[in-house]
Amino acid sequence: MNVINIVFNLGSIALIVISGFYGVNDNIPLAILYFFASMAFLFVANLKSIIKDKVPKDDFENEAIALIKKTEVTIIEMQNLAKLVSKTALSLIKRSGRLDGYPEEEQEALKESFLKLLNNMDLSDGDRENVLEEYNKFIEIDYVYLLLESHIAINWPKEELQKRRELLRNVTSTCPSPERIEELLNRNGSLSNLHKDILEDFKYFRKYNRYRRPEMISKYKELRKTINL
Repeated sequence: MNVINIVFNLGSIALIVISGFYGVNDNIPLAILYFFASMAFLFVANLKSIIKDKVPKDDFENEAIALIKKTEVTIIEMQNLAKLVSKTALSLIKRSGRLDGYPEEEQEALKESFLKLLNNMDLSDGDRENVLEEYNKFIEIDYVYLLLESHIAINWPKEELQKRRELLRNVTSTCPSPERIEELLNRNGSLSNLHKDILEDFKYFRKYNRYRRPEMISKYKELRKTINL
């Protein structure tokens, strides 16, 4: 995949995100506009990858047939991606102002569906990491809040409370490592068995970019309401 193809693929993904944003904020015309723009980018990107080699004159018929078959496969994958994006965008539009968003299990299922389609379209490892960067970032942020947010008073020294506040305040720009959080909790006598389990989940996710205990996904938000430091 050359630089032009990468630019068009990333541009398509960015436009899809923008489309979803406008859909959530009830700006349907702009959501539709950006959606079709993303599909156009996606089409151009994959058309370039299909017609990247010139057809030899002495074997024109065989090459043409192969090119047609490859084009048909790409069109099918694009149709599948368009259906998935449309379904997700419409769901976001309907959920806007009604629900809190997708439960973690549904988020993971949608992620896997998107990645399966993108992998079928020869998505490189680098592009895959780029697609998942923001998604994985917010999962790590969820772990930080789960470990450091408390719903009762915390009997820590004033300077330690300040360090905790700084970690939470800067989490979107500089996400602290699980080891740093573990040290902070242990230093202040707040490293419970529950915290240790969640820290192991956090370490595993940071290493492998997937959940260690998928069955805990749906419980994380509820845990945040009850976990005490």
